[in-house]
Amino acid sequence: MSLTLLAIAAAAATHTTHIEHRGASVEAIYSARTDIRMRTVGAHTPNRMDNRRCQWTATVIIERQLSGKPVLARTLHGDRPLSGSQSGPCTAGTRAIDREIAHRDDAIQAQLLAVAERDRAPLLAELDAVHNMASN
Repeated sequence: MSLTLLAIAAAAATHTTHIEHRGASVEAIYSARTDIRMRTVGAHTPNRMDNRRCQWTATVIIERQLSGKPVLARTLHGDRPLSGSQSGPCTAGTRAIDREIAHRDDAIQAQLLAVAERDRAPLLAELDAVHNMASN
C-alpha cells in the first residue's frame, strides 16, 4: 500500500534576502515546505507478529516570492531529501513522522539557505530579462 501526504512541517522555515538590481532593492522571500511520500512494506498476517514498516521520504520544496513582482514567483527543490522508517503501517504513524521531520528543522533550514544562495544568479538573470522586455 502506498500513501502520499503533503505536510507543512517546515512552515516556519523562511528566509528573506535583498538584492540590488539596477539601483532598486528587490526583496526575495523563500519559504520551505516538505512533500512527504510514504510506503508501507511488510506483511500482517493473523496470529503472527505485525512486521509492517512505514518507509518515508520528505522532499524539501522552496517557494520564492518577490515583493511587488508576482510574475517571478518560482518553486525550487532542495537537493537532499530526508528519509526514515517507522514501525507499523503508514496510516497509523503520520503524526510521528511529522514530529520527526520537525526535529530536522536545521537540515531544512540549511537546504533553504543553500537554495537561496544558488538562486541569486538566476534571479538576477530573470530580473534583467523582465527589464529588457519592458524597455522594448
